[in-house]
Amino acid sequence: MSGEEFLEVSKNLLKTPNEAAYRTAVNRAYYAVFHCSAAFFSELGLKISDGPQTHGQFLARINNCGTPELQSIHTNLVDLYKRRRLADYDLSSPLFHVQSLVALLVASAAQMIATIKGCQQSQDLCIQIRHNIREYERKIYPQFHN
Repeated sequence: MSGEEFLEVSKNLLKTPNEAAYRTAVNRAYYAVFHCSAAFFSELGLKISDGPQTHGQFLARINNCGTPELQSIHTNLVDLYKRRRLADYDLSSPLFHVQSLVALLVASAAQMIATIKGCQQSQDLCIQIRHNIREYERKIYPQFHN
């Protein structure tokens, strides 16, 4: 299974005109990007943590990868993460009543996945991203890199 399969589920949920489907579409869109990112980082030889800290870790990695190609998705990904949390935990939020807004979030997830896939196509970019993330983590977590 791949993260892109969650994106397809998300797109299909947009066809069901109810709030529960829209909330689930946002959740699946976020996890589509999350799993595509996790697979990319794994291909780069970067370990992926288990548990809730993983979300912050992968957002920080994208923000500190040192390449504009991948960093360009950070703001949208943070927004999608916040919307996913709202969808899952704040059932009083009116944000998920409108299909067109949810469709924009799903389209944004698709664009982020395309950006990640584009980065994967360049060996030089992959080497640069891996190096920059390792340097960032060495500075942030020196106790693990001695």
